[in-house]
Amino acid sequence: MAEARSIVERYFRAFGAGDAEAALACVHPDAVWHVDGDPMVGTVGIIRGRDAVRAWQTRFPSSFRPIDFSVDRLMAEGDDVIALGHFRHRVVSTGAIVDSDYAIRFTMRDGLIARYRIFEDSLLLARAHGSGSAARSASINRTIYGWDDTGQGAPVLFLHGLFLDRHFWSRQVAALADRRRCIAFDMPGHGASGWRPGLDLDGIAEDIALWIGEHCRRPMTIVGHSQGGMVAMRVAARYRSLVDRLVLVNTSARAEYPDRLDGWRQRRSALLGSDAGRAAVMSSIRQRTTARHWIDSHPDEGATEHAAMMRHDPTLLVQAVDAAVLDRPDMTRLLGSIDVPVDVLSGELDQATPSALGEEIASGVVDGRHFVTAGAAHHLPVELPERVVRAIIRRPD
Repeated sequence: MAEARSIVERYFRAFGAGDAEAALACVHPDAVWHVDGDPMVGTVGIIRGRDAVRAWQTRFPSSFRPIDFSVDRLMAEGDDVIALGHFRHRVVSTGAIVDSDYAIRFTMRDGLIARYRIFEDSLLLARAHGSGSAARSASINRTIYGWDDTGQGAPVLFLHGLFLDRHFWSRQVAALADRRRCIAFDMPGHGASGWRPGLDLDGIAEDIALWIGEHCRRPMTIVGHSQGGMVAMRVAARYRSLVDRLVLVNTSARAEYPDRLDGWRQRRSALLGSDAGRAAVMSSIRQRTTARHWIDSHPDEGATEHAAMMRHDPTLLVQAVDAAVLDRPDMTRLLGSIDVPVDVLSGELDQATPSALGEEIASGVVDGRHFVTAGAAHHLPVELPERVVRAIIRRPD
C-alpha cells in the first residue's frame, strides 16, 4: 500500500508541475481514464492506453487554468488509492471560474496506475463551459440562495441591505476580483434567493455560516451593508472560526427605532398592493437612502437600481422587511463576542442608520474602528465605492 500511495503522490507532483512525461511514467500502458460529465467539457470521457492519457493531459491546459489545487488526504487499501481534495480552475473557453471538492479513485496494477476515476461537480463544470456567468445557486436549509463567485485570492463575502441585490456590490467586485475571490449573495427575499417560513436574521446567519463552512476553505472577510451587516455580525459572533475580518457599512446592532415602525407597516402594506403603490415605496426608499446630489448626478444608475428593486417578488420582500425591520431584535449584547478586526463605515448624511449607531458597534466589539464619510448617505457602496474598496484591502487610516 505504501508503494501504491507513493506512485500516486509522484503522479500528482508531476502533473502539477506540468511534467507530462513524468506523470505518464506512473501510468500503466493499458490504463483506463474515466471522467464522467457533459462531453462538451474537453476532459470528459472514457479512454484507454498511455497514448490516450498523454492526449488527455495535453487537452487539460487548453480547457482549464488552475487557480488552486489541493490534495487533502490520500487513503490506500489493497489495489486502490483514494485522493480527496479541492480545486478552483478558470475555464479557458468562457472565463468562468469553477471550484469543487473531488474524490479520485486510483486502481493499481503492476506497480502503476491502471485506472483513474474522478468524482466532482460535473454539472457546474458543464454550465461553466456553456456560459461565462459567475452566477451560482443552491438550496441551503431548504431555501434557495443565489450568488456570484468570481476572482481569486483571499475570499471576501458581500451581503447587501434591504431592497437591493448582489449587483449592489458590482463596483467593489470589479475593483477587487484580480486580487480577491469575491462572493456576492442575493439575500433571502431578494433577487434569485427565496424564503422559508420562520426565517429571521439569526436563521439567515446560520445559512450563510453553513455555506462558508462548505464552500470556503479558509476564514473570510465579510462585508455587510445595512441588513447584510446585521447578518455579518451574527456570523462573526457565533461562528468565529469562519471569519477573519468584518467591514460593516451603514448598519446597526439595535432594533428599529420605535417611532419608525408605523411607517414601515404602511410601506409593507403598499408593497403588497398595486404596481404603482410599490413603485412609490421604492422611490421613497431611494430618496431616504441615497444622497440627493448622487441621485441628481447619476440618473441612469438610479433608474437601473429602481428597476432592480421592482423586480423583487413582493410576497417574499415583505417577509424580509419583517425580519430585518419590524421583528428585528437588539443584538448589542453580542458585540462583545466579536473579536475579529471590525471596520465600521457610516455616511454623514445617513438617515436610516445614523453614524451614532456605527460608533456604538465599533466601541462594543473587541477590535473596532469607526469612520464617518462626508457627503455619503445610506448607500455608501454606490455613492463612494472606492471608500469601501479601501476599507476591504486594508484598515483605513
